[in-house]
Amino acid sequence: MEISDIITEFGAFYQKGGQNITRIYSMLRANTVTETLFTPVVTDDTLYYIAQQVQKRVLQPFQKAFTPIDGAEFSPKGIQMYKMKVDDIQYPDELEATWLGFLAGNGLDRTTWPFVRYYVENVLIPQLKEDEEMNEIFWGVRDEPTPGTAGAASTSMNGINKIIIDGQSGGSIVPVQTGTVPTDIDDLVDYVEEFADGINKKYWRTAMPLAMSEENARLYARGYDKKYGKNTNNEGKNDTAVSKTNLTVIGLPSMIGSDGMWATPKANAIKLLKRTENINNIKIEGVDRSVKLYTDYSTGIGFGIDAAVFTNDQFEEAGS
Repeated sequence: MEISDIITEFGAFYQKGGQNITRIYSMLRANTVTETLFTPVVTDDTLYYIAQQVQKRVLQPFQKAFTPIDGAEFSPKGIQMYKMKVDDIQYPDELEATWLGFLAGNGLDRTTWPFVRYYVENVLIPQLKEDEEMNEIFWGVRDEPTPGTAGAASTSMNGINKIIIDGQSGGSIVPVQTGTVPTDIDDLVDYVEEFADGINKKYWRTAMPLAMSEENARLYARGYDKKYGKNTNNEGKNDTAVSKTNLTVIGLPSMIGSDGMWATPKANAIKLLKRTENINNIKIEGVDRSVKLYTDYSTGIGFGIDAAVFTNDQFEEAGS
């Protein structure tokens, strides 16, 4: 707990002055938007197996002879689930002789002090959700932790960026060759429409979100309004259609720093879940005069059919 600036400014003592939690301000945290593009699957499997089925043509001209065409093709695929956790420890006594003393308590059991409930509900759980959105679900690259050492950010799971890069490298995801994303709003609208036209025509009638960074989505929306007139059919939402398509542009907080764009039917985007009720259920233990807080759950994402994942060619590893 870092409160040295509070002590420097307000003093190392508590004096009741009407302060309460309404006078504690915090930065807004990123919304968990990305997971809404995925179909949740609750499972105990750490590796969730699915079969990709591809059917080749069966229809042929009539003749009396029996001339079968075996067009059935099945291939296996696994989606990995990853176990992740939150470990935290706090010493509420540090608050007592400070301006934040109203969060302290009188009982010997520090887990009952007001600070603990405030911290869990207003800090720990919201931060957990922001961490998954901003660090893991898109940018994550799984790296097994060093025993006894806290793992680094963006290492809890393989996220969308890693999955798409691997798919493109292996040839299972073939990107639409659109080149560098333009910064001019007029050019960006043309770029997105060119990308949409490059999607497999079998999917042109399928409604799909077209995911990109919030920055690019905002620029696209402004360019769309400039080119076609203000969008009056979005009911106040920030989502913007791609003209004459079934695609809807959606900006994702998780994709900050990326010029990648991707689209797939929601049924094809899978998010595995196990013990996710623990996200909102933090275990609280009093140890001597400290309070330990921890939880763990499992999740993972993937795509059912890689050939139904449509991307541009601008996916890069973080920092490249």
